[in-house]
Amino acid sequence: MKIKTDQPFMHDSAEIANIVAKFWDQISEGWRKIWGPHIHHGFYEVDKSLTPLEAQENLIEKLADILHLAPQTHILDVGCGMGGSSLYLAKKYHAQVLGITLSPKQVRLATLQSRLENIANVDFKVENALSMSSCDNNTFDIVWSLESCEQFYDKDLFIKQALRVLKPGGQLMLATWCSSQDEYEGYLAKKYRKLCLAFDLPYMPTMAHYRHLIEVNGFTLQSMLDWSKHVEKSWDVGVSLASTYSFLQLFKLAGLRGLRFASQIKMMQEAFHQHRVKYGVFLATKT
Repeated sequence: MKIKTDQPFMHDSAEIANIVAKFWDQISEGWRKIWGPHIHHGFYEVDKSLTPLEAQENLIEKLADILHLAPQTHILDVGCGMGGSSLYLAKKYHAQVLGITLSPKQVRLATLQSRLENIANVDFKVENALSMSSCDNNTFDIVWSLESCEQFYDKDLFIKQALRVLKPGGQLMLATWCSSQDEYEGYLAKKYRKLCLAFDLPYMPTMAHYRHLIEVNGFTLQSMLDWSKHVEKSWDVGVSLASTYSFLQLFKLAGLRGLRFASQIKMMQEAFHQHRVKYGVFLATKT
C-alpha cells in the first residue's frame, strides 16, 4: 500500500466541505469550553513558562511580527474558527478583519463575542475558502490562514483565490500541518490514512509541496519556517485537558463527534512526536 501526500484520497470537494462544516458546528462550542477561545497550537519557548492561552497568543504574536502588522491593515482570516485570531488582531493591532468559515455555528459564536467585547472592526460570514465568492479582487492586505488549509480539498485552488483577493504587494500567511514525506507505504501509509480520516483531512502535503504551490501560482516566497518543535507540546496539553473530562461530560459538551475527536487527539500527538507531521509557516508576497 502506497499513498502520495500531495493529492486527495478521500471524498470530493463538496462532500468534504459539508463534513467539515458539520464537524465544527457540532464541536466548536464544547471545544471552546475545554480549550479556550483559540483552536490552534501554542508557540512554546524553552525559557518561558506559558499557559495554553498564553502560548496560543504567543503564536499569533510571532506571526504578526513576521508580517509587520500596521493599524488599519485589511485582513482576510480564512478558516477563522470561533474568531479567536480575528478578534485578537482587530483588538490589539486595530486591523480591519473579515473572518470566513464553513460553519454557521462558528459565525454565530464569533459575532456574539465581537459584540460582547465591543469590537466593531471585525466581521464574520459563512464562506468557502475555495471560492471566496463574496470577496472582490485586490481587496486585502493580508490573507491569514492559521491551521485551516489542512481541511481544504484543493490547496492549489485556495492559493489561487488568495492571490486573487490580495492587493498587489499583499501578503499570504499560511501556517499549516504538513507531512514529513512525499509518499508513505506499508505501515506508515496506514497510519497516515488513519490520521487524515480522524481529522477530516483530504490530504496533508509536505512543506516542499506547499512551497511549490505558492511559487507556481505567482507569489514570491519570503520565508518558510518549521515550527514543529515549538508547537508539538500543544498536543500534550490537549490530551491532558481532555483527560480531565469524563466520557459523559465530553458527550454533553460536543456529542458523539466531539467524544470521538477527544479520543483521536492522541494520534496527532504521536505523529508530531514521531516527526511524521511538521508545522510549516509560509510568508509570501503577491508580485
